[in-house]
Amino acid sequence: MNIIAQPSAVPIQLDKQTANKRMTAGLGGGVALEWYDWNVYGVMAAFLSPHFFPSDDPTTSLLAGLAVYGAGFCARPLGAALLGPVADRISHKRVMLISVTAMAVCSLLISLLPTYKDLGVAAAVALLIMRLVQGLATGAEAGVANAIAIELAPPGKEGHYLGLIGGTFIQLGNLGSSLVAFLVSASVAPEAMREWAWRIPFAVGGVLGLLIIYLRTTVPETLINRAMHRQDESSRIQQTTGGVWKTLWSVRLSLLAVILVIGSVQIANYAWNTGLPNMANTVFKENSTYVYGIMTLMVLIWMSTAPLVGAFADKVRPSRAFTLLRLLLVPCFFLTLLYSEKGIVTFFFVTVFGGAIVGFNMALYNFIATTLMPRAVRTTGVALGYALGVSLFGGTSPYLLVWLQREHIAWMFPVYGSLIALLSVLVYQIAKKRGRLYIGE
Repeated sequence: MNIIAQPSAVPIQLDKQTANKRMTAGLGGGVALEWYDWNVYGVMAAFLSPHFFPSDDPTTSLLAGLAVYGAGFCARPLGAALLGPVADRISHKRVMLISVTAMAVCSLLISLLPTYKDLGVAAAVALLIMRLVQGLATGAEAGVANAIAIELAPPGKEGHYLGLIGGTFIQLGNLGSSLVAFLVSASVAPEAMREWAWRIPFAVGGVLGLLIIYLRTTVPETLINRAMHRQDESSRIQQTTGGVWKTLWSVRLSLLAVILVIGSVQIANYAWNTGLPNMANTVFKENSTYVYGIMTLMVLIWMSTAPLVGAFADKVRPSRAFTLLRLLLVPCFFLTLLYSEKGIVTFFFVTVFGGAIVGFNMALYNFIATTLMPRAVRTTGVALGYALGVSLFGGTSPYLLVWLQREHIAWMFPVYGSLIALLSVLVYQIAKKRGRLYIGE
């Protein structure tokens, strides 16, 4: 009997390894697509805005387009509140499928959407609805992906694994949006880019969504259940919707810390990924091909360094790595003041060298946010904190950067970003002293 039973253990192990690879591909691919679809609107805003918000002043059109960009973030907290408890109580897989499907379908619809010239104000309203739907659907995406990833990570290598899922795959999405924009801009005449070619990156996101939907449908729900572990009796008692919110209220200091940890880095993220390139394309009339090429280089640096930053956090402890990198973000904000007039060399310096510090922080924030939440409400807590942090701080960042530049008070942006970064460190350290770190310390 032993001779017969022995070989059967091998395929079971192989199936488990294959399933974990599929899980990583499904998680990471969905994260990448979310960030591609979300970032591609920001990357294309300079070309999209005149078609939906026509104005004699290009900056006014851009500000209107960025306002819609920010409005999409406002829907994220509602999506997190509605879908987070569903993920914690019922099914992570269903929430992930809803999220990725909505992102792909809305991107495809935006690529086909008639403009103001065809529909008038209705075109702008339709664009706003698409962004709000994307915001609702992705509200819980970060919480689900991070909660599962932290459980799948090998012990002692949580930072490295989260750097891969929440860092490299995120930057893969950003890289994709910048790279596709670069290739389209380099392949067509400037007039074509302004008239119709801006639609191509949105269409690409819709098509890529079909592949990611397939990857996520092949992930078995049982594997997700194993990844999240069985909870003890007290945790199971709490797993009603009311119980989830009651538990979350009991760790409200952690929730505040998550909001600030995420929000402060998102100010920098969207300033570098959306504000600066749109200011370069619209306000300073830089060569868009050069701008997108520089953005692609920046994101390549972010993508390649993310797992290394996570491994660094595993080695020195997450709290020390977070504090060091977040404090470095303070002087980084002031580099934006250097780009006050047309100059592609200055844009390169601010984007690549300043952006490297932003990228190091981007590699770590998902891991740090996840460590602040207990397992019973980890998805809801991270999702809600993520959605609030991005909505309050990240979504408004590009608008503030461009508007303050136009009003000749650009110095206010780095002061604002620095104060929020310092506040995030302060609240995080208070949470740590009160025993609100659940992983990695």
